[in-house]
Amino acid sequence: MIKPTITIGCCGWGYLREKDFSAHIKRKFRSKLQAYVQLFQSVEVNSTFYRIPKVSTAEKWRAEADEMNKQFEFSVKASKIITHVDRFRSRTSIDIFSRMLDICATLRAEVLLLQSPESFRSTAENMDRLEKFFSTIELGSLMIAWEPRGKWWDTKESIQRLCDHFKLICCVDPFRNLPSLTASRRLGYFRLHGFGKPSMYMYRYSKKELEELLDKCISLSKSLDKVYVFFNNALMYENAQEFESLVSSH
Repeated sequence: MIKPTITIGCCGWGYLREKDFSAHIKRKFRSKLQAYVQLFQSVEVNSTFYRIPKVSTAEKWRAEADEMNKQFEFSVKASKIITHVDRFRSRTSIDIFSRMLDICATLRAEVLLLQSPESFRSTAENMDRLEKFFSTIELGSLMIAWEPRGKWWDTKESIQRLCDHFKLICCVDPFRNLPSLTASRRLGYFRLHGFGKPSMYMYRYSKKELEELLDKCISLSKSLDKVYVFFNNALMYENAQEFESLVSSH
């Protein structure tokens, strides 16, 4: 038995082509989300980064998923207004965060992802912004995954300090960085973006790389009880299924 539990999915369902998975999707569903739920255990709602949906839209998504699998898991990527526009600066970030909480509650999501851009560097000013933001927000039972990018990884101790103090999950691409673990959460959050130029998102992970990914997940067994693995490349649906098969056969 594999420990930790590995929950596999993709960053969104909008690009799924049902005909590519006809062997697994036995009938037509009334939405693409329902077809996706037949294939995977979880999804990261990525569209919320660009546009915050109405609560009624989130209610529809949850109802469609529940028709297929009441145990299906949503996680949510927070609005770019917080991370890329206001950049944790003002009351705007707090207000938008409150709206994201409503979406998470409607979807019964346990994790909200905050992805800071590469241009948001590990300066004293930005550390102060993050500390004020995380000290102000109220989470309830929701967990926060923070995906720092760029030069933050030159100062891993800053990531560790913030994650430890505010009980954040450090979200990483495990082929690029090791997660900064927060023992109180015992949960990992991996986002796989691909490699190469002109677009890393066109990347397809090989069987060897997927086996390496599984080894990375298993190696965390002493630290984590569960790892979310979300593929975010152009061939994410195929790679996620291949990884699901690999995990199941292990």
